[in-house]
Amino acid sequence: MVGGRNMASVFRKLISKELGEECYEAYFRCYQKLIADKAYNHHVLENEEIYTDMYLRLKDKDLESLNKMMKSLSDAMFYVLRISKTFKITVGVYILGILLLLLLGVGFWIGFASIAVMTVAFVYKVYEFIVNKYCFIDAHIVIIYKSVLDRLILKYSV
Repeated sequence: MVGGRNMASVFRKLISKELGEECYEAYFRCYQKLIADKAYNHHVLENEEIYTDMYLRLKDKDLESLNKMMKSLSDAMFYVLRISKTFKITVGVYILGILLLLLLGVGFWIGFASIAVMTVAFVYKVYEFIVNKYCFIDAHIVIIYKSVLDRLILKYSV
Protein backbone atom coordinates (compact mmCIF):
# COMPACT_ATOMS: atom_id res chain seq x y z
CA MET A 1 0.00 0.00 0.00
CA VAL A 2 1.29 3.45 -0.96
CA GLY A 3 0.16 5.28 2.19
CA GLY A 4 -2.38 5.32 4.98
CA ARG A 5 -6.05 5.41 3.96
CA ASN A 6 -7.29 7.65 6.77
CA MET A 7 -4.88 10.48 6.05
CA ALA A 8 -5.00 10.16 2.28
CA SER A 9 -5.66 13.03 -0.09
CA VAL A 10 -9.22 13.82 -1.07
CA PHE A 11 -8.47 12.77 -4.65
CA ARG A 12 -7.01 9.43 -3.57
CA LYS A 13 -10.10 8.71 -1.48
CA LEU A 14 -12.34 9.59 -4.45
CA ILE A 15 -10.51 7.39 -6.96
CA SER A 16 -10.27 4.52 -4.46
CA LYS A 17 -14.01 4.78 -3.74
CA GLU A 18 -15.09 5.04 -7.37
CA LEU A 19 -12.67 2.59 -9.01
CA GLY A 20 -11.24 0.57 -6.12
CA GLU A 21 -8.09 0.71 -4.05
CA GLU A 22 -6.33 -1.71 -6.41
CA CYS A 23 -6.90 0.59 -9.39
CA TYR A 24 -5.67 3.61 -7.49
CA GLU A 25 -2.55 1.73 -6.41
CA ALA A 26 -1.88 0.63 -10.01
CA TYR A 27 -2.30 4.19 -11.33
CA PHE A 28 -0.05 5.56 -8.59
CA ARG A 29 2.62 2.94 -9.36
CA CYS A 30 2.40 3.85 -13.04
CA TYR A 31 3.35 7.45 -12.22
CA GLN A 32 6.00 6.33 -9.74
CA LYS A 33 7.57 4.25 -12.51
CA LEU A 34 7.57 7.25 -14.85
CA ILE A 35 9.32 9.29 -12.17
CA ALA A 36 11.84 6.52 -11.42
CA ASP A 37 12.57 6.11 -15.16
CA LYS A 38 12.95 9.90 -15.46
CA ALA A 39 10.18 9.86 -18.07
CA TYR A 40 7.73 11.97 -16.03
CA ASN A 41 6.86 15.36 -17.48
CA HIS A 42 4.58 17.50 -15.31
CA HIS A 43 3.39 19.37 -18.41
CA VAL A 44 1.96 16.20 -19.95
CA LEU A 45 -1.42 15.59 -18.34
CA GLU A 46 -2.34 12.57 -20.46
CA ASN A 47 -1.45 8.99 -19.65
CA GLU A 48 -2.82 6.59 -22.25
CA GLU A 49 -2.41 3.49 -20.08
CA ILE A 50 -4.45 4.93 -17.20
CA TYR A 51 -6.97 6.61 -19.51
CA THR A 52 -7.66 3.35 -21.36
CA ASP A 53 -8.02 1.38 -18.14
CA MET A 54 -10.44 3.91 -16.66
CA TYR A 55 -12.40 4.13 -19.87
CA LEU A 56 -12.82 0.34 -20.07
CA ARG A 57 -13.92 0.22 -16.43
CA LEU A 58 -16.51 2.98 -16.84
CA LYS A 59 -17.74 2.61 -20.44
CA ASP A 60 -20.75 0.45 -19.51
CA LYS A 61 -22.01 2.76 -16.75
CA ASP A 62 -25.37 4.43 -17.30
CA LEU A 63 -25.68 8.20 -17.60
CA GLU A 64 -27.09 8.58 -14.07
CA SER A 65 -24.08 6.76 -12.56
CA LEU A 66 -21.66 8.83 -14.63
CA ASN A 67 -23.37 12.05 -13.53
CA LYS A 68 -23.13 10.95 -9.88
CA MET A 69 -19.44 10.25 -10.37
CA MET A 70 -18.98 13.68 -11.94
CA LYS A 71 -20.84 15.27 -9.01
CA SER A 72 -18.56 13.45 -6.55
CA LEU A 73 -15.55 14.67 -8.52
CA SER A 74 -16.82 18.26 -8.48
CA ASP A 75 -17.44 18.04 -4.74
CA ALA A 76 -13.92 16.69 -4.17
CA MET A 77 -12.38 19.44 -6.31
CA PHE A 78 -14.35 22.08 -4.41
CA TYR A 79 -13.26 20.60 -1.07
CA VAL A 80 -9.57 20.58 -2.06
CA LEU A 81 -9.88 24.19 -3.23
CA ARG A 82 -11.52 25.13 0.07
CA ILE A 83 -8.72 23.47 2.07
CA SER A 84 -6.19 25.48 0.11
CA LYS A 85 -8.05 28.79 0.31
CA THR A 86 -8.79 28.60 4.04
CA PHE A 87 -5.29 27.57 5.10
CA LYS A 88 -4.05 31.15 5.54
CA ILE A 89 -7.05 31.84 7.76
CA THR A 90 -6.26 28.69 9.77
CA VAL A 91 -2.67 29.85 10.34
CA GLY A 92 -3.87 33.33 11.33
CA VAL A 93 -6.47 32.02 13.77
CA TYR A 94 -3.92 29.68 15.34
CA ILE A 95 -1.38 32.46 15.88
CA LEU A 96 -4.06 34.88 17.07
CA GLY A 97 -5.41 32.27 19.49
CA ILE A 98 -2.01 31.66 21.05
CA LEU A 99 -1.27 35.39 21.29
CA LEU A 100 -4.65 36.01 22.87
CA LEU A 101 -4.08 33.28 25.46
CA LEU A 102 -0.65 34.68 26.29
CA LEU A 103 -1.84 38.29 26.47
CA LEU A 104 -4.86 37.45 28.61
CA GLY A 105 -2.59 35.82 31.14
CA VAL A 106 -4.74 32.75 31.70
CA GLY A 107 -3.58 30.23 34.28
CA PHE A 108 -0.63 28.06 33.32
CA TRP A 109 -2.49 24.74 33.07
CA ILE A 110 -5.51 26.21 31.28
CA GLY A 111 -3.21 28.04 28.86
CA PHE A 112 -1.02 24.98 28.35
CA ALA A 113 -4.03 22.71 27.72
CA SER A 114 -5.61 25.25 25.37
CA ILE A 115 -2.42 25.69 23.37
CA ALA A 116 -1.93 21.90 23.24
CA VAL A 117 -5.45 21.34 21.87
CA MET A 118 -5.06 24.17 19.36
CA THR A 119 -1.68 22.80 18.27
CA VAL A 120 -3.06 19.30 17.69
CA ALA A 121 -5.87 20.75 15.58
CA PHE A 122 -3.42 22.99 13.73
CA VAL A 123 -1.02 20.12 12.99
CA TYR A 124 -3.95 18.15 11.54
CA LYS A 125 -4.90 21.11 9.30
CA VAL A 126 -1.26 21.52 8.19
CA TYR A 127 -1.05 17.83 7.31
CA GLU A 128 -4.38 17.98 5.44
CA PHE A 129 -3.16 21.03 3.51
CA ILE A 130 0.18 19.47 2.57
CA VAL A 131 -1.32 16.12 1.53
CA ASN A 132 -3.92 17.76 -0.70
CA LYS A 133 -1.74 20.57 -2.03
CA TYR A 134 1.32 18.58 -2.98
CA CYS A 135 0.07 15.19 -4.15
CA PHE A 136 0.64 15.92 -7.83
CA ILE A 137 0.24 12.26 -8.80
CA ASP A 138 -3.31 12.21 -7.40
CA ALA A 139 -4.04 15.42 -9.31
CA HIS A 140 -2.83 13.84 -12.56
CA ILE A 141 -4.98 10.75 -11.96
CA VAL A 142 -8.02 12.94 -11.26
CA ILE A 143 -7.48 14.96 -14.45
CA ILE A 144 -7.50 11.72 -16.44
CA TYR A 145 -10.59 10.55 -14.52
CA LYS A 146 -12.38 13.79 -15.39
CA SER A 147 -11.43 13.40 -19.07
CA VAL A 148 -12.87 9.89 -19.12
CA LEU A 149 -16.09 11.02 -17.42
CA ASP A 150 -16.41 13.99 -19.81
CA ARG A 151 -15.99 11.73 -22.83
CA LEU A 152 -18.48 9.12 -21.59
CA ILE A 153 -21.10 11.70 -20.60
CA LEU A 154 -20.66 13.42 -23.96
CA LYS A 155 -21.24 10.05 -25.66
CA TYR A 156 -24.76 10.00 -24.15
CA SER A 157 -25.64 13.46 -25.42
CA VAL A 158 -24.74 12.67 -29.05
